[in-house]
Amino acid sequence: MKEVVKKEVLKLLEAGMIYPISDSAWVSPVHVVPKKGGMTVVCNEKNELIPTRTVTGWRMCIDYR
Repeated sequence: MKEVVKKEVLKLLEAGMIYPISDSAWVSPVHVVPKKGGMTVVCNEKNELIPTRTVTGWRMCIDYR
């Protein structure tokens, strides 16, 4: 199954229908993502209680390919 998928992906790459995201200016090899903390409850404009996730810090993810 893996070889079939690999062959199909290579065929689409050669045809120019798909491209590697590493060639895209929109994709960075370094991403900063929030580390989630616990849950907190806040009020919105309608005085409804809304549960939200708190961010306790940031984590850097680096793609070393």
